[in-house]
Amino acid sequence: MIRPRAPVTRAGWSGLTLAAWTLVALAQAGQGYFVAAYRGHAQDWWPTLGYVAAIYSIWALLSWPVVGAALAIERRIRPWWGRIAAYLLLWPVTVYAHVLLFGLIYWPVYRSARVATRGAMADIMFVRNFDTNTMLYAGVVALTIAWTRWPRRQREDGSRADAVIEIRSRGRLTRIPPDTIDWIGAAGDYAEIHAAGRTMLIEESLTSLGQRLPAAEFARIHRGALIRIDRVREIAPIGRGDALVRLIGGEQLRLSRRFRDNLAALLDPRPARPGE
Repeated sequence: MIRPRAPVTRAGWSGLTLAAWTLVALAQAGQGYFVAAYRGHAQDWWPTLGYVAAIYSIWALLSWPVVGAALAIERRIRPWWGRIAAYLLLWPVTVYAHVLLFGLIYWPVYRSARVATRGAMADIMFVRNFDTNTMLYAGVVALTIAWTRWPRRQREDGSRADAVIEIRSRGRLTRIPPDTIDWIGAAGDYAEIHAAGRTMLIEESLTSLGQRLPAAEFARIHRGALIRIDRVREIAPIGRGDALVRLIGGEQLRLSRRFRDNLAALLDPRPARPGE
């Protein structure tokens, strides 16, 4: 019997995020401290650590908005060039948001005769930390993209087989065995799961939900529909590469030519030839 893993709570993710940024801050403070000592300009450890910790505390605050924006870009923007453009637009916004928050929060601590206002502190921080903040932004985005695509790669390798999928709807957690699902339809930013004679509206997009299902058992047939392969009873062409997919339960769904290859590859009855 395969037991599903307990979902990580929001508090758990917040704790992991804080711990990760704390480790990064300790690593950078240690690097700066030892490099300065090696060059003969020793620094006091605690002021060095405090300044670096202040910088990364802002990144701990920004992590969730940046991750949320990256998830929205991955789910809603289909063309690769559109996603790149969105990330390029988000980049300066994130970098300046970091220095602006630093000035608003830490100006009483780090103000001086040269830094008379919070705005002046933000301008100085923007120039001094532009390269570091750019790398950190790129790192957060890259980790988010990798996280969204990792489950799909695991399923395609056959290295993961979940007994159930967990969904949330109106604050309630429900576990559904994938083999009970007939098809799933898009409903704006939500999805409708049709399983075992029931229809459930869940607070997750069709694309996101599809990434959590076994790739060998489900196929996207339209931008608004995803089906379980073994529920297909008949595929009837209707012209111009489109077709109607009739399921065992009587449902009739449209197969778009855009997704025709996905379904054709999964349903191809021909036996594999040696060497294929």
